[in-house]
Amino acid sequence: MPGFWDGLAQELQDLLTVHSSIPAEVHYLADIRHWVLIQMAIALHFENQRDNRRPRLSPKLLLQALDGTGIASRNTVQAFLRELTRVQFTDLPPRETVRQRAPQVSEKSKKLMLIYLGIHLRALDTIDGGNRSPFLSNTPMFLPYLQPCFARRICVSPAWYSPPAEIKCFTNSASGSSILHDLVLASQHQQADAADRIWIGPVSTAKLSQRYQVSTAHVARMLSKARKLDLMGWARPGRRGDCWLSARLARSYLRWQAEKLAALSVAYSEARAAFEAENRA
Repeated sequence: MPGFWDGLAQELQDLLTVHSSIPAEVHYLADIRHWVLIQMAIALHFENQRDNRRPRLSPKLLLQALDGTGIASRNTVQAFLRELTRVQFTDLPPRETVRQRAPQVSEKSKKLMLIYLGIHLRALDTIDGGNRSPFLSNTPMFLPYLQPCFARRICVSPAWYSPPAEIKCFTNSASGSSILHDLVLASQHQQADAADRIWIGPVSTAKLSQRYQVSTAHVARMLSKARKLDLMGWARPGRRGDCWLSARLARSYLRWQAEKLAALSVAYSEARAAFEAENRA
């Protein structure tokens, strides 16, 4: 679609702005496994909130919701939910009985999810001239309808949670998704050369480390892995001079992002219909 790059560029700029304003939270979620787990955890919470006949969020329920994805084991899910409480993405209610104590999604998580989905709805609106973002912004009670519809689609999509190796090279690391956003955004107006390389100018390991608050060694390992896969390189040894990205990486990334936006577009239509039907009743 002609407006795809414009919408995507706006999305990436907004996501990177959020990273700079709340780096600790985004640093934690820029790992694809953590992203999937928290999206589904929030979805399960909202589903119970809308209908208390639905089960409360629990390690068993979260594991069942992601059955077949291979995202995490039972132990990983249990540890993840404990970690969400530590970083204040979930709260524990007052002690009743051990059986009744289930983590509750915190207000902090809800606000972050409003921001996150708002960013992506604006991207969709830029692409096709829609008006989804203003509706969510003006109708925050729509969030418990939209987010579960989106999570139920995207979190079990292999095209999203298990992307090609060139994407996994970045997304399986802390802050890796943000660094990948940064690199691909720089390629927006550039054309691939005869060697299928897109030149994006200087890329500094130290500056990426500082910008995304991870160690220089962490960034260096990520970029070295990408270079070994022939996904990126520099004009001169020692990561000096201008940097290039492979057109293969850029194409895979665009398809990966399109998968997410397509899932959100369908989820929005489904959730809007459900929201309006319930509010007419």
